[in-house]
Amino acid sequence: MGRVSTVPGPRTPPLRGTWLVDLDGVVWLAGQPIERVGMAIAALRAHGVRVVFATNNSAPTLEQLLARMRAAGIEAPPEDLVTSAQAAASLIQPGERVLALADGGAREALEARGAVVVEDGPADAVVVGWTRQFTFDRLAQAATAVRQGGRLIGTNEDPTHPTPEGLLPGAGALLAAVETASGRRAEVAGKPHRPVIELIAARHPEVTAVVGDRPSTDGLLARALGAPFALVLSGVTGPGEEPDPPADVVATDLFELVEQATHGTSSTPGESAGTTVGP
Repeated sequence: MGRVSTVPGPRTPPLRGTWLVDLDGVVWLAGQPIERVGMAIAALRAHGVRVVFATNNSAPTLEQLLARMRAAGIEAPPEDLVTSAQAAASLIQPGERVLALADGGAREALEARGAVVVEDGPADAVVVGWTRQFTFDRLAQAATAVRQGGRLIGTNEDPTHPTPEGLLPGAGALLAAVETASGRRAEVAGKPHRPVIELIAARHPEVTAVVGDRPSTDGLLARALGAPFALVLSGVTGPGEEPDPPADVVATDLFELVEQATHGTSSTPGESAGTTVGP
């Protein structure tokens, strides 16, 4: 994607329009809801804000994501979810053979697109997403298929994945291995890159705020959409870290952010009010 501006916008996200909210590190950690997140979404909706969700995690299927949201006290229709799996699938033409080094969400999106998902090459494209089934043999299959002419597509390039126990390797770490072994650079589909930006713009053209825990993805996405970036410290970014790009507002978690927005207060970037984050 092209260079995007990092000039901060309004300090506090407006209580109107559509808020685009990340999932991992904002709504939950490894599927475990973050404290009071359901209350935060309900409060936004009570103020007339539409809340939609965008995730770089391509592993869960849509139904798995919706089930996790219900467990967090959040009801949402499938059309209010934008995923890096869907963005990656948008780069595939119906009928193309795709080797998917990825879990169910990416496979679901590829099949919905009309792709033929295969387990070994040759392939028209190789799609790499987050998966626990990453082995030497699967790496060799993916790299060989790319060297034989398959396009290399990454669902995202997040280096880490937040969990209650800390950070685990993310899809970007797996993608880097395939890039190294194949000698090719991937086209990346998820936040903050062009394919997911186009999906969001088509479905939700009036985004008034982007909420996330990773400035390099959520922050740059906000700049590309021309919306304020609200950074929460419940995921990969911790207190005292200097976000790049800078955040327009910083809060400990989504509940505190909504409290700031509804009461007209905001924290200086890099500071927060100290709300405790639950498991």
